[in-house]
Amino acid sequence: MKFAEVSPIPNFDEFTFPAVVSAVKTVDLSFEVSGRLIQTDLVTGSDITKGKLLATIDRKPFERRVEESKTRLEQAKRELDRIEKMFAQNLVSQSALDSAKTSYELSVIDLKNAEQDLSYTRLYAPFDAKVSQRLVENNSFVKSGTAIARLQDVSKIYFNINVPERLLTANIGRGIKQASATLATNRSQWYPVTYVEHSTQPDPVSQTYEVVFAMEPRKELPLTPGARAVVKVSLQGSLYSDGLVVPVKALVGDENDGFAVWVLDDSLQTVKQHSVDVKHIEGDIAVVEGPISLGQKVVAAGAAQMRENMKVLPYKGEK
Repeated sequence: MKFAEVSPIPNFDEFTFPAVVSAVKTVDLSFEVSGRLIQTDLVTGSDITKGKLLATIDRKPFERRVEESKTRLEQAKRELDRIEKMFAQNLVSQSALDSAKTSYELSVIDLKNAEQDLSYTRLYAPFDAKVSQRLVENNSFVKSGTAIARLQDVSKIYFNINVPERLLTANIGRGIKQASATLATNRSQWYPVTYVEHSTQPDPVSQTYEVVFAMEPRKELPLTPGARAVVKVSLQGSLYSDGLVVPVKALVGDENDGFAVWVLDDSLQTVKQHSVDVKHIEGDIAVVEGPISLGQKVVAAGAAQMRENMKVLPYKGEK
């Protein structure tokens, strides 16, 4: 008769997932005014710092509009001063004064709009980034809102993994003890990563949840968005703190009537049935709880043919 020893639970707390590297965020840069592009400093793949001047639209038409608006504002101010003096002498009506004030206020607003449009002719880097793609060439006419370049924020490296719904559900309430990541092509060195966020709804097709981890950039680990990586996650605590492991073939019974195992009594060379509660099945092993203990032997083959107190002879194999 073939027997197997009741053993402790193997490590179900560590999981490894394929991952895809991504940027913290990806932004398409565009102007808020239209005009001819006369200067660009956008080299694909280059690193840029926050505040760097990246592109300029021909400023001359906008500068002329600012000068024009200033002239009109000065004219409106002179006219308002004249009307106010005449109003004080009762030479013009209240409506004439109100009209002059409105013209002056509109001229102030027009100048502010012109100055704002002039400021929009220069495009600066909103954060430290990498130029992912240049979308418009120099000397092109660009319309407002048209993307001219795509920037990626790589101040941190993001690792995106997909966790099966069954695995996430089975481990609800367990915190992350530690997590690490490495290149998919070279797993000799692992680097610590931290949890960032996870989706709360599964993908409708794959039924997986996206989980994101982050790491500070490392010179010795050349990772760019889109690269393939691996993330290893260890969870806190244990799902089966009181469980033990037996072969799946040692189980008799079913889910409706319950499961049991046949335990060997070494002194009498007989077997006795013990009811067990099956907590988890992984491959060819089962995690169970019940009146059995480490080191006891259970029938691992032919369990369905056993009877209570049946005499058995352990199989020792050929020498």
